[in-house]
Amino acid sequence: MTGAQAPQLNSASEQTRARLVDAARELFSAHGFQGATVREICRLADANVAAVNYHFGSKDGLLAEAFNFSALKALQKKNATVDACPEIRLHLFVRDFMLMLLDEKNASRQCRMMARELADPTPALDKIFVEAIAPLLDFLSRLVREIVGDRADEAALRRCVYSLLGQCVFYRNSHPVLQRLYPDLHYDVAEIEATARHIARFSIAGMMQAARGELDSRLFETGSGYTREL
Repeated sequence: MTGAQAPQLNSASEQTRARLVDAARELFSAHGFQGATVREICRLADANVAAVNYHFGSKDGLLAEAFNFSALKALQKKNATVDACPEIRLHLFVRDFMLMLLDEKNASRQCRMMARELADPTPALDKIFVEAIAPLLDFLSRLVREIVGDRADEAALRRCVYSLLGQCVFYRNSHPVLQRLYPDLHYDVAEIEATARHIARFSIAGMMQAARGELDSRLFETGSGYTREL
């Protein structure tokens, strides 16, 4: 083997590795960790079936490489440095996060994998929780706390965060149903931005109302007239 040949072999090996990671992300996001087989991943990557073991040791090793949430972490870091009120930053986060989940031309497969795991957990959930979900919940908790201040206790804060994140993930996980309901609906940038504005405004209004405690809890007490009407 000559010295001129070695870089070419290394480059081919790196290209195969990159194709395997890209194929794994696509199939994991579409079918989950258990539903995506090594054979299917290698076929999509145009690689030998032994390539996964060669490059990553196992399917689990490939999974670990595929779960690189650097883009999601960068989104949070960038948002934290924006010179704007927390309400604007919340809107910006929702917009950017929804683009990562839904953009038909440039979606983040890692974020789609995370959304799928939230709806249909597999053994990969533990890693996704540590790498992405826990840091994301912590980021959103701090951002929502800036909006509601000390007027909401920890339980109310937690529910606000879950409601916000749940709305975002709904559009990803319910996409097949929404396509059937509205066949002409496409998630281009304009539609995603409009959806993000709705989620942000709806969520902020609910957060402020919950923080002020203006919602009459008696309406939801068992035996009340409201409950009986339901």
